[in-house]
Amino acid sequence: MEKINDDRSREIYEYIVDKDVLDIGCFTDFTIIDNPENIWIYGFLKKYAKSVTGIDIDKEGIKELKKRGYDVHFMSAEDFKFNKKRFDVIFAGDVIEHLSNPGLFLDRAKEHLKKEGYLIISTPNIFCLNYKIGGIIRLLNNDLSVNSEHTIFFSPTVIKTLLNRHGFVIEKYNFVNFHKIDTFKRLVQDILCNILGKHLKYTMMIFAKHHKINK
Repeated sequence: MEKINDDRSREIYEYIVDKDVLDIGCFTDFTIIDNPENIWIYGFLKKYAKSVTGIDIDKEGIKELKKRGYDVHFMSAEDFKFNKKRFDVIFAGDVIEHLSNPGLFLDRAKEHLKKEGYLIISTPNIFCLNYKIGGIIRLLNNDLSVNSEHTIFFSPTVIKTLLNRHGFVIEKYNFVNFHKIDTFKRLVQDILCNILGKHLKYTMMIFAKHHKINK
């Protein structure tokens, strides 16, 4: 395996290699997709997984990706449906915090996972160093805005509760720093988080499976 520079991709590699994977929110800007120096998660999955299917709500983006030969579909994370297809892994990278009803997404994911399949989620960590420092600066400037596209921010406890309510059990947490960051800022963040604790890194990675009920 070649060197993987993106923390999220490195975390998911062992779970997706030679597996059937569904990528939720597969589209991103074409300046990222067309630049080999950038990490496009769908492209990464396509390279290492047995198969990868993607869904997204960007209609024009999906249309263009289809023209390029990718297995992608215009579907929402909250109501996607494949009649017979089931997946070893469903990956939702920085998607769940944008949804109006994340519970609907989890129900759809549960329906589309194979028996021992994994749901892997990455989402901003509300307790990360960025938000702690940025929050103080914004308060001092009387600015209460954070991200107008997010409907919810997750802590480890909150996302564990949500997943448990929808039939999932978390097998592993990890914390990584933001993939869209320049080298110097990343270096500073990595040093501070290594000193103060990895739980202060920007992104939570959650690895979950179906909750097995003993009857």
